Amino acid sequence: MEINDLMGEILEQSTYEGHFTLDDLLRYSSLHSLTGMGVFKGEKHTFFLVLSGGEPNGAIFVDEKGTLFGDSAVLRLVGGEDFDLFLVAPLIADALVARCRIFEKSHIKKNGRLDIPTIGAPTRQRIGVLCLTVRDAREPLAGAHVSIRKGKLVITSDVTDSAGKVCFRLLNGRYMCVVSDRTGERTRCIIEFHDPQVETSVDIGGTEDENR
Repeated sequence: MEINDLMGEILEQSTYEGHFTLDDLLRYSSLHSLTGMGVFKGEKHTFFLVLSGGEPNGAIFVDEKGTLFGDSAVLRLVGGEDFDLFLVAPLIADALVARCRIFEKSHIKKNGRLDIPTIGAPTRQRIGVLCLTVRDAREPLAGAHVSIRKGKLVITSDVTDSAGKVCFRLLNGRYMCVVSDRTGERTRCIIEFHDPQVETSVDIGGTEDENR
């Protein structure tokens, strides 16, 4: 069964609670210790936020390319989404969270612009999602540590998944990307990041392929 079909069945059996911005959804669910699911439907993707006991514990992002779960899904939030909130049975919510758990709650609770480090003048800066695929001689490299820097300051960092991929929410700009493999070898490259969503690759055994 497709994930959207499964979610549709769950929502048909759930009670509609209201329409909220992300910040209001988090405050409302926490205040009332709700267990449910927030749903945002965009033109090309759908985002599901699973709440249990008032806490955002699970996330699912679905688009034409596939499905992301947990922390990887949360990184696709851009901050302007409005959610329809449905009350969901605790057993169903727990089962969903087991498949799409959010481990880094800061990814979703620090969703506003002011929570992202700003370097220099903030004029005309936008938040976007930068996704990098790390390769070694064109083969995806899992378990590589990727850090995004401005000068000597590390803005954010993460570890690539089994497909060699990692995503970050950042202010648009120019960054230094530092990739460390399991042996400690480091590769540096410059990333230009000016669109709402950018997907690019870094080959630590070759050259960077920007904005692919």
